[in-house]
Amino acid sequence: MEESVDFTPLLLVSILAVAVPFVAWRLTGGLLPAVVGEVLVGILFGEPVLGIITSENEWLTFLGLFGFAYLMFLSGLEINLSLLGQSPGRRWYVPGIALRHPLISGVVLLALVVVFTYVGLHLMSAVNLINSSQIPMLLFILIATAVGVIVPVLKDRPDLGRMGQSLLVGGFLLEFVAIVGVGVVAALEREGISWKIFLILAVPAALIVMVWLSRFGSGRFPIIPRTMHELAQTSSQLKIRASLALLVIFVALSQVAGTEMVLGAFVAGLAVTVVSPRHGSALRGKLDALGYGFFVPIFFIHAGATLDLGAVFDSADSLILVPALLLVAFGAKMLPSLLGLVPAWGLRPGLAGGSLLSANLSLVLAAGAIAADLGVIDEGLHGALLLMALLTTVLAPMMFSSIAGRAPTQEDGHTLIVGGGDLARTLSERLMAGGRQVIVLDRDPDAATKWRPLGVESVVGDPLDALTLISVRLLQTDVAVIVDFDEPDQVIDYTRSMRRIHPTLRVVTWVSEHDVQFDQLDVEAHSLSDVTALALEEAVLRPGLHAARSDPESGLVEVEMLNREFDGQTLQEIDFEGDVRVLVVMREGESSVATGDTSIFMHDRLTLAGEPASVALMSSRFQQRNRHRWLIDVRAGRRSQGKV
Repeated sequence: MEESVDFTPLLLVSILAVAVPFVAWRLTGGLLPAVVGEVLVGILFGEPVLGIITSENEWLTFLGLFGFAYLMFLSGLEINLSLLGQSPGRRWYVPGIALRHPLISGVVLLALVVVFTYVGLHLMSAVNLINSSQIPMLLFILIATAVGVIVPVLKDRPDLGRMGQSLLVGGFLLEFVAIVGVGVVAALEREGISWKIFLILAVPAALIVMVWLSRFGSGRFPIIPRTMHELAQTSSQLKIRASLALLVIFVALSQVAGTEMVLGAFVAGLAVTVVSPRHGSALRGKLDALGYGFFVPIFFIHAGATLDLGAVFDSADSLILVPALLLVAFGAKMLPSLLGLVPAWGLRPGLAGGSLLSANLSLVLAAGAIAADLGVIDEGLHGALLLMALLTTVLAPMMFSSIAGRAPTQEDGHTLIVGGGDLARTLSERLMAGGRQVIVLDRDPDAATKWRPLGVESVVGDPLDALTLISVRLLQTDVAVIVDFDEPDQVIDYTRSMRRIHPTLRVVTWVSEHDVQFDQLDVEAHSLSDVTALALEEAVLRPGLHAARSDPESGLVEVEMLNREFDGQTLQEIDFEGDVRVLVVMREGESSVATGDTSIFMHDRLTLAGEPASVALMSSRFQQRNRHRWLIDVRAGRRSQGKV
């Protein structure tokens, strides 16, 4: 007997998930985050208004719940552990410097938010809006922030760099303390003081055990990481399966421990970050695509569709409480940002960050229901909390976008070469022959006379000096190559100095012996002996390819596809000028041999071969940024029509 499953609600949610970000981007240019639109259309098509999407559809409810867990999992993936482990520097006692460290600023924000929220609740109790017995539960509910809202918003603002990490760490600490606090208060209300309270420690303990086993097992049983690597790109997609299994394991453990699944899901993402620390890898790209492409929008739309707004308007007390709760929710996050963010990042970024932290959705939905069932809060207060959660979720991201403004348009990325020796000269010539813009940072006072004849932009200075790094436009740098240093520790110092300004900067260098510090800082250190052996191997086994790669004028180059005119086209649809072919297409860290049916997309890396002049011409076309081409074509068409 077949069970009938109604796919109509899922069909509607899928269509809305495609339409909302498209419409929001076209109408507001990114000022309205997609998550806000998803919650609003959920309210429109859900139980509060039209009633098409309801909580009675158990399949959609499950997908929404799993989407929430997956979003917390992605939040854990976003934590940059290398930043958290960095020293705040020798001038740690200066607030403007110390608060740039994500962990320090996160702890400061946590302490200040708790204090300001506690004061706000006592003021509400003093005017008889709430009872003093409700303060402990409300304290933990109101200090929480919606990490699930923060992450998608910050995902679209990579220009925030280290400040984004500060917001993410602060948001997680607030969420973690709130989850633990609500669990402890609820347990005390149900059973009083009991050993079951300590079960919540099982989740972080499992993380420590899992990390230890992964490190121990990879050394004792190398077949495990080798097999994972071999099956990562096959139909098994073993790394993706292992990551999802890890998510389910920690979520199930959270249920057993009697805490919210958000903690287990976040810890699962943190576990993947510890085991696979490389940001921007193919694994991260696939996990992001799976989450933000399917599960996450289902959660936000379903959350809006199942909000019980009727409980708000059924009680006059709810409507009175809402303004007071909103004042506490925003004031207890905005005021701490003046002390915890503004000294390090300035007034506008600090206030924007405080407004984003004010969003509070997921914990209010869960903890509010728990508190209502326990009788800690009445129906009127529960309804007011629901409306407060909805308003903060909608208003906080919009306030953040309005205060912070649109993400700045970045200049074309370039390569920074740190060093002024023969290796830097040869490398700059080869990179420029391949179409790359190069800036050389040289400590030689006569660098200008040395580099100007080669047509290379050069800056004289020390890589440890912040003003020098700003002068080489470090924020617009794709990759920094350190070729000139006296000892490996100098590379570490250079990397830390550059990462303070550009936290996600890709750093490449060479080493004579491997140093574990390079792995900790995610520096791509290539062994000199391995590179030499690889070159000799190519000369023996692939002499033709070696000759082409060795000759900068051979016409063999790799370019990033930036021209929207070719986005989504197959290679056979493109009019190639002259004798040039695309050999390899690399996308999200994976390469494939190009054929006529191969489609190319924005930010693909294309390996071109052929006659040098033709290759240079097509390289220029592929890298042409033509954001306003459509507008230019329209205007040109109007002018031609006018002439006719």
